[in-house]
Amino acid sequence: MEPKSAFKKLHPLIQKQIYRMGWEELRRIQYDSILAIEDTENHIVISASTASGKTEAAFLPILSKIIDEHEKSIRAIYVGPLKALINDQFRRIEDLCNYTEVPVYKWHGDASQADKRKARTEPSGVLLITPESIESIFKNHSSRLKTMFSDLSFIVIDEMHSFIGNERGAHLKSLIHRLIPISKNNVRLIGLSATLGDDELAKIWLFPNNPNLVSVIKGEKGDRSIKCSIKGYILKRTANLMESSILEEQSIKTPEDAK
Repeated sequence: MEPKSAFKKLHPLIQKQIYRMGWEELRRIQYDSILAIEDTENHIVISASTASGKTEAAFLPILSKIIDEHEKSIRAIYVGPLKALINDQFRRIEDLCNYTEVPVYKWHGDASQADKRKARTEPSGVLLITPESIESIFKNHSSRLKTMFSDLSFIVIDEMHSFIGNERGAHLKSLIHRLIPISKNNVRLIGLSATLGDDELAKIWLFPNNPNLVSVIKGEKGDRSIKCSIKGYILKRTANLMESSILEEQSIKTPEDAK
């Protein structure tokens, strides 16, 4: 299918925002993801290099699906392993949500109490959060769980490879399996990874009940050029020796000069 066909599947407000942001076209990974999320019910793994547009590949179709549904519940969760990554992705997703009235919240140790309170009392749209902060919600705000997540439809796991095969990943899987029953919707899982080594392992980790229900979308492979510059610094003592040597060389006279 042509990229334009995938673009047409996006909500008109998302299309307008893409124009406002000055995008000339979608990347292959993005329109493949749009089709997979819009046209199937599968869970998705999106594997592509860093700065390839994976976040937008996931959230362009997700936002298109939730933009007209104003349930008072978080509709999509983005799980990131680092606070700094969440802060960066918050700005990117917030840009996509301009003019859509889809709220975006972030919740981690450095997020303001006002933001967290609003996410608890006025849940809607997208929540960006660490695994540990999800655990904190279960422990400290258990009475708000149904209000916050009763209409949850998507869980996006960024840097998925960093969770596979370790205790933090096992903890995250436990949290996901505790979140899913709270929602009355069929919650879809979307993993994002730049270094996906084994497709089958990724599918099993994301949805062990039936890995065949997981689609893997890979970015295009191509040569990437790297530009670099190398700078050197001369120690002051070395520079003085070099200057002395140059002056000495200039002062030497030839036999012709001595006559």
